[in-house]
Amino acid sequence: MILRHLILQEFRNYETLRQQFSPSLNVLVGPNAQGKSNLLEAVYLLATSKSMRGSKDIELIRWDRPAAVVTGEVLREQGNDLDLEVALSRTEKKSLVVNTVRVTRAMDFIGQLKAVSFSVSDLEVVRGEPSRRRRFLDLEISQLSPSYCHSLAYYRKVLEQRNRLLKMSRDRSMRASIVDTLESWNEQLVTYGSKLVERRAQFLKKLQEFALPIHEVLTEKTERLSVLYQPSFKAPEEREAIQEAYRQALRDVREEELRRQVSLVGPHRDDLVFLVNGRDIRTFGSQGQQRTVALSVKLAEVQLMRDLTGESPVCLLDDVFSELDARRRAHIFDITLDRCQTFISTTDVELLPTAVLKHAELFRTREGELTRSTAQPGEESWRPAA
Repeated sequence: MILRHLILQEFRNYETLRQQFSPSLNVLVGPNAQGKSNLLEAVYLLATSKSMRGSKDIELIRWDRPAAVVTGEVLREQGNDLDLEVALSRTEKKSLVVNTVRVTRAMDFIGQLKAVSFSVSDLEVVRGEPSRRRRFLDLEISQLSPSYCHSLAYYRKVLEQRNRLLKMSRDRSMRASIVDTLESWNEQLVTYGSKLVERRAQFLKKLQEFALPIHEVLTEKTERLSVLYQPSFKAPEEREAIQEAYRQALRDVREEELRRQVSLVGPHRDDLVFLVNGRDIRTFGSQGQQRTVALSVKLAEVQLMRDLTGESPVCLLDDVFSELDARRRAHIFDITLDRCQTFISTTDVELLPTAVLKHAELFRTREGELTRSTAQPGEESWRPAA
């Protein structure tokens, strides 16, 4: 899978950009706050319809402009080539377009281009709040499974309606009718929520299969990584058993939900735990260990997507090399170089091995402009202006 051509209009600090990229390695070099991360964010937007930094859509539009458009030409090994477009507006709903046809469902857009991003902020997947890990799960699985994306959208709608109903329980005269109505919402919550629980468990089981050997290499087999799914109720593996366990969990917390006026059980309360040698890395791990776990998980995603879809995702590495030692940098290239299209942003190309740079197309970013460089590795002109 290759992003051949990218067009940006009024996106972040880019007024206009039209650029064709290498199918192998693309290196974006320049000072901070010049547009390197913004370009990677645009690629991720085409893959997921979301910002990889968790920004609101309106924040992606160039300052004081009414709208922004991101367009990409995608070449695929499995299936026909595609033209994708995301149009953002300050006043209208986001528009998603596949081959000039506007799609009304996110599931028909997400995953047409598959991408894995890794940045310093991804440490929050390991050490941050549960909501950050749930977002990680939802974005990655949605790229692989349109049905997951569909179930997630409907689950959120049902959850919102159910929470509104629970807030009405403050009026005790309505308590009996609310309890009766809750049963119908519970069944819809169980229908969609059980699909999410099942798919998350399957995804994480497969992800660990790829992350474990990567982590062993990065730690020279001194540490062993485990990735554990923690649903908010005790969930079996089979769909029907998950549904029954979910129903029972809802019965068990009904009085507490009525008292607190919020839904307390379901995928919106799930979490996952990263263990290294049996210890929770969030609580007991050093920053170096947390960084190694985050890197192992992201590199495992690249291999997992390749395994499940038959083609490699686009890999986006956003200014991570200054945070990694030479051995970890080398392992990134072992997995990505010549195996998937890769975009790297950096302020210092000297962090990248000369042998690797020989495979690269070099681009300079400066105040929202991107220019291709013809300099050779080691030349003074590789270094960005201060």
